[in-house]
Amino acid sequence: MIRVTPLALAVLLAACSHNPVEDSRTLADLPEATLPDQDEGVKAADLAQIEAQYRTALQVATDPEVRHHIQVRLADLEMARSEQAQQEARTLTAFFAEPIAHYQALVEDYQQDPEQSVATAPDALYYKLAKAYALDGRDQEAAATLDELARRFPESPYIHEAQFRRAERAFAAGDYERAGGLYQVVAASPTSAFADNALYMQGWAAYKQGRYEDALARFTQLLDQAFAGATLPSQVETRLTRMDPNQRNLVDDTLRVISFTYANLDGAQSIAEQQRAIGTRPYQHRLYQQLGQLYQTQDRYLDSADTYARFVSNNPESDMAPDFSIREIKAYQAGGFPSLVLPAKEAYVDQYGIYSRYWQARAGIPQTTSALAARQQVRNNRPRNMSSEALAQLRLYLEELARHNHAEAQRLQLALNQPAAEAPSRADVNRAYSAAAARYEEFIVTFPLDERAGEMNFLMAEAYQDSGRTIAALSAYETVAFDRIDKDYGAEAGYSSVLLAQTLVERASKGEPLATSTLADEPVQSQLWQWQERKIDNALQFARIYPDDSRALAVLTQTAPELLQQQDYHRAATVAQQVIDWQPEPGGDSRYTAWLTLAHARFAQEDYPAAEQAYWQALDLHTEYGQQSGAPTAAEIHERIAASIYQQGQAQLAAGETAAGIDLLLRIHRELPATDIAATALFDAGHAAQMAGDYAQAESLLTEFNASYPGHELGTRLPAKLIVIYEAQEDWSQAAALLSEQATANSGTELGRQSLLSAAEYYDKDGDWQGARDHYRDYAHTYAEPVTDRLEVELRLSELYNEVGDVQSRDFWLDRIIKTARANPTERSQYLGAQAAATLAEAPYNRFKNIALTLPIKQSLGNKRAALDDALAAQQRVLDFKVADFTTRANYFIGQIYTSLARDLMDSERPDNLNALELEQYDILLEEQVFPLEEKAIDLHKANAERSWGGIYDEWVAASIDSLAKLLPARYGKQEQTVEVAREIR
Repeated sequence: MIRVTPLALAVLLAACSHNPVEDSRTLADLPEATLPDQDEGVKAADLAQIEAQYRTALQVATDPEVRHHIQVRLADLEMARSEQAQQEARTLTAFFAEPIAHYQALVEDYQQDPEQSVATAPDALYYKLAKAYALDGRDQEAAATLDELARRFPESPYIHEAQFRRAERAFAAGDYERAGGLYQVVAASPTSAFADNALYMQGWAAYKQGRYEDALARFTQLLDQAFAGATLPSQVETRLTRMDPNQRNLVDDTLRVISFTYANLDGAQSIAEQQRAIGTRPYQHRLYQQLGQLYQTQDRYLDSADTYARFVSNNPESDMAPDFSIREIKAYQAGGFPSLVLPAKEAYVDQYGIYSRYWQARAGIPQTTSALAARQQVRNNRPRNMSSEALAQLRLYLEELARHNHAEAQRLQLALNQPAAEAPSRADVNRAYSAAAARYEEFIVTFPLDERAGEMNFLMAEAYQDSGRTIAALSAYETVAFDRIDKDYGAEAGYSSVLLAQTLVERASKGEPLATSTLADEPVQSQLWQWQERKIDNALQFARIYPDDSRALAVLTQTAPELLQQQDYHRAATVAQQVIDWQPEPGGDSRYTAWLTLAHARFAQEDYPAAEQAYWQALDLHTEYGQQSGAPTAAEIHERIAASIYQQGQAQLAAGETAAGIDLLLRIHRELPATDIAATALFDAGHAAQMAGDYAQAESLLTEFNASYPGHELGTRLPAKLIVIYEAQEDWSQAAALLSEQATANSGTELGRQSLLSAAEYYDKDGDWQGARDHYRDYAHTYAEPVTDRLEVELRLSELYNEVGDVQSRDFWLDRIIKTARANPTERSQYLGAQAAATLAEAPYNRFKNIALTLPIKQSLGNKRAALDDALAAQQRVLDFKVADFTTRANYFIGQIYTSLARDLMDSERPDNLNALELEQYDILLEEQVFPLEEKAIDLHKANAERSWGGIYDEWVAASIDSLAKLLPARYGKQEQTVEVAREIR
């Protein structure tokens, strides 16, 4: 359907043109007459036909009520046609004469006899007539018609609009008191569509009369109704966005005019007083906002800023507070008050920033939390109910303040060189840098993902560094370079982190404090290695993350030796290899450092083949690039190569690869003979051959060693090695000769003693009697200790002399054995002493035994007696050692001595001059002398024989038993009989 829209009524509000009621309802807003849409087939020309049909019907209609309805419909059709014509007209003219005539006729019919009138809605006829007058510009007649409507029909549904239009006419006429009364009537009806507008205009009427408190009351009542149910500013804002345009315009106009009211009172103070009086309204922020805007349109910028500030002061925890602080700052800016802008921005950041109680409260951090703990928690808790604009301005102000403080610090630093009276102190400069760093840090913590956070972080690091807070600067640079990996500032930050860490290493190594002022009082950590490790880590990360940076290779090259110094051999080797493999190929100096570091690291890791190859590479570059201070000499590199080969050889030997190990050791002797380890390598090669049993090669290599490196300290070990080789080859003569030389060279020492003893033994093994005799004898005369060895040597000397029949010399050493054994009683010494005594006892026994008793008997018996004593004394010397093996022997011989004496007495020559009786008596006398001797012999042999009862049975016990068998045949001469018994199993 095509809607025929009437021309808007020009409302009679010229007196309040500064606040026009833009969408107040008027007579012109009556429901429009509608026509069928032309698209539906009804043409404009059909209106005439329809009207003609109505007129025809009117002519034939006789029923008054029907006629009345047809007349009303004809008037409505004329009204619709006039409204459409007015809209389409290009010039102003009267269009409503026809509908006015029709409605006027209908009203007059009603007025003639209201009681008998067939009009079902006469009030509507008055209303439509008034509307037609209004649209035609005939205001007086329209007003009169409305007055009549109000008088005749006080309960009409049109009464509220009628009263409202009457109030408007009074308002336009300047009769504000009457207008206010009429508005109040309309506003008092909650069901009236004009109630809100009436309340609004009632406030205006009070305002026009200077009754500002009353005006505030009406405007406040209207706002209360508009925001009924809202308790929070956010709900107010939501309500505003959802209002229909008419209601929104009314609310906006109310807020605007109420600002005039406050301005005519005490401004923002009036808002605060009213809110205290009636209770805080959720829309109060709109009151302050509107007043601030009013002041700003009037160029009253300070008043505007003060209004915004008062809202914040009165509502510091409001969600709207940040936005009002922003308006305050913008008011200062608009008014051209730069001196007030910066402090206001500082206040904004302090009041709403991440470390403020405002932010913490919205981040859910209890007020009882300490400041330090709160600063830690806010990093992970974002605020609730802070507008995007508030956060955006916080970001902007933080950056501006940080840069301002940084610039101020730089200005102060430049001023340090001014005359003393004008120059700032170092503390002032550091304080300014610290302030800048603090703002940069707050920016980063507040907006960690901001596109400029990397730049802020970098600038913070610079500020820390310039303020002397080196450790903090280092951490900040590390964050930019290695955590954020910022594309614009990362590389520079990474390189700075390497340099700063090196500074800390140098200071810590000297024990210097890091503090350069009272504001930079950071202590150096006592562990130097921590700073060294940090510097290394930064360098490695820098080279890894920013390999395209021109400084990356130099940093990496410098780091490899540092890792080596830290004994971090794995990483040292890895980094050195990175330098070697770098593309494009590094310069010679870098490659030299890398190869040398790689060689040292591989050597420390015991990867000796790799170490050797790396050392050769370094040696190739040494002449051109190894001349700088601190670099090793070529000779030192040769030494390291030799050491690497040496260790390879040792590893092969340890793995059982003797031939390969010897070949590697010989490489050193042949290829690097000037190195210190060459002699050791050749010596070890000989030793390895010796240990492998290749004594011919061992002898050859050790002989070559002796010829190639005369005077070498290992030469002292050469004789011992050769001796072992000669021993293994059973070349006793050569071994003995070397040992003899060694004994002479080390006479009086343990080595000399052992060498002399071994030489004697080897001469003995070789069958060199004289060599053995001489060396044993030298030993016995030279080394009294240890006694055990001396006894054995003395024993061997006695044996050697016995072998050649030199009894006198033999007996000398046997006597020495006895003396040594007596002075140093041990089991072995006693045994050897007893053995020696037994040997020496043989001669006295034999002498005794060989003396025959001949005439003259007295003389021969005397000789026999003397020999007896010597023989017994010799055997007693054997018994004194109390060695079982020789005790039985001595007892046997003593028994034999008595037996021999008895037998010799009986076999002695008889005197020639004895007769038979005398001879018999002589024999009886001899028997009497012999009997005790035999008894003595029997007792001794019996004692010896009885030792068998205790488990001692040796050749001398057996011999004693044999002697007893001869002396007492009846008892000891029985033959053992053997009886064979056959047992059968039955």
